[in-house]
Amino acid sequence: MKTLHVLLVEDDDDHVFLVRRALADVPGTEVVVEVAGDGEQASERLTRSRFGPGGRPQLVLLDLKMPRMDGLEVLRRIRADEAAAELPVVVLTSSERPEDRAAAVAAGATWFVCKPIDGRRFRAEVQQLADRWAVPA
Repeated sequence: MKTLHVLLVEDDDDHVFLVRRALADVPGTEVVVEVAGDGEQASERLTRSRFGPGGRPQLVLLDLKMPRMDGLEVLRRIRADEAAAELPVVVLTSSERPEDRAAAVAAGATWFVCKPIDGRRFRAEVQQLADRWAVPA
């Protein structure tokens, strides 16, 4: 059995539901999903995780387009924080614009996934990400 603690930074409830559902069915892996509804909540959560129960997540799934603080700013803050700089951050976005991908990579994204229209493909991609970063329990 493997475990994975994910911080999902997403403001769209439908996307939160789809990601949670995909992660609930990762074979052989117990996945804990914590949700931040915007970039400010995510930044606060990552700062608190150094000192609080539950610790730092093993993987951040980050939307780019959010209110209050966008995903690129969250990503820049993560990479600027020495304690979190190596944290895997996967950008999950509906944007297919090359400039968004380039900006995410330049800011330090570990991986970039476009949220596909096809639910099965999206589910498979999310599950592959979980399997990649899960660790033995």
